[in-house]
Amino acid sequence: MFSATTLVLEVCVVFFTLLAAHQLVPDQRALSWTWGGLIILALLVVAGMLRRGAWPYLIGMVLQIPVVALGLQVSAMWVVGSFFALLYVYGVFKGNQLDREKDAVDRRVLAEGPDASGEAPDA
Repeated sequence: MFSATTLVLEVCVVFFTLLAAHQLVPDQRALSWTWGGLIILALLVVAGMLRRGAWPYLIGMVLQIPVVALGLQVSAMWVVGSFFALLYVYGVFKGNQLDREKDAVDRRVLAEGPDASGEAPDA
């Protein structure tokens, strides 16, 4: 959920970056809106697909590159995009670690079996 939230927040950041780029680089408006629109669409699609396995998480990591590259038009995106990229990567790895720990606890609880009262033990 943290990774999906990060991607959706990135959509907002990219949109506002496009608004800034619209004024800062008026000679590249078509490129800005096309490139930014594709990034926004891709971020939203990937955010919705994160429950489908590991590959959407990898695509999300790859999408961090064009988000940071928006710094070519709006220099603040070098910092903001890098922050979001680090936040997303941290969320993916920390979430994976927490899922493994939860699975280990679940396996241990299931291996203990029900107690004398016939109910499963509390974790």
